[in-house]
Amino acid sequence: MRRSTLLFAVLAMAVPAFATPMAVKGAKCADCHEKMPPKKENLNKMATMMLKMHKSVTACKDCHAAGAGGKLIVIKKK
Repeated sequence: MRRSTLLFAVLAMAVPAFATPMAVKGAKCADCHEKMPPKKENLNKMATMMLKMHKSVTACKDCHAAGAGGKLIVIKKK
């Protein structure tokens, strides 16, 4: 009983870590994805175009930040 409770507690704490956006902290999934759960296959038109241009998801945080309400904002232009 004690082991299963400990295991459940560890898993409950680990699940939210996978659900957070990794590219732009604080942004909503719907800014880049059309449907849930977010996968690389269901990116919206703008996100697909930006990935073709910049080749890397980690490059997102160089130009974007989370604005009011979790929407992406542009912080610098290239």
